[in-house]
Amino acid sequence: MERRTFLRNCILTAGSVLIGGSAIFRFLKVSKQKEEPLSTTIETICQGNGKNVLVLMSAGTRKGNTDRLTDAYIRGLSEKGHSVTKVYLGSMHMAGCRGCGACQHNGNRCVVQDDMQLLYPLFVACDMLVMASPLYFWTITAKLKSFIERLYAISVEDKYPEKETVLLMTAGDNNKHTFDQALNYFHIISGVLGGKEIGTYLAGGCTGCENISRQIAPEHLEKAYKMGLDL
Repeated sequence: MERRTFLRNCILTAGSVLIGGSAIFRFLKVSKQKEEPLSTTIETICQGNGKNVLVLMSAGTRKGNTDRLTDAYIRGLSEKGHSVTKVYLGSMHMAGCRGCGACQHNGNRCVVQDDMQLLYPLFVACDMLVMASPLYFWTITAKLKSFIERLYAISVEDKYPEKETVLLMTAGDNNKHTFDQALNYFHIISGVLGGKEIGTYLAGGCTGCENISRQIAPEHLEKAYKMGLDL
């Protein structure tokens, strides 16, 4: 190959790479500009004269079955005059407890710096904790479990702030023992937090992600709403 031809081919190749790289850069830049901002993970739903209620919706899918069940319950709470803060736990970055024990020697401050730091003051201030979760492998979600584990940081001599507790759950199954494991765990956690269980609502027979659309029976939503209204 002649030297002139070789140089021309090298220049054309380099130019193609540069043009292609520039096009890719422009595409990525435009795509980045079009990205939607992250949705709010903590929302103040209402302010009332009743109880201060912290609701942890731990499903990763918004507007799914668990979220709809949770919103039905919140609607009842709101109409009754309670203050409600809703947390989309499934959208937060939160690790489980490391078991390092540092919190017990540095003034009950967790050394893991993630979104759990936003939830400690909300938990301390609330009168009632509502845990909402789909059934994953016969128990609550990993995110909700992580939240519970990380409460160890604010324990004093293995004692925890006392809170009223509520459990809301959804599942595809609707058998007699579908929720047994999750329910037993909830009883344990409620006992640790003072044994003030307000109630549970377990919505079985929901259509999950395996189908075209998620579905929860309207009677579940109505009963959850009335449960919130009766508080």
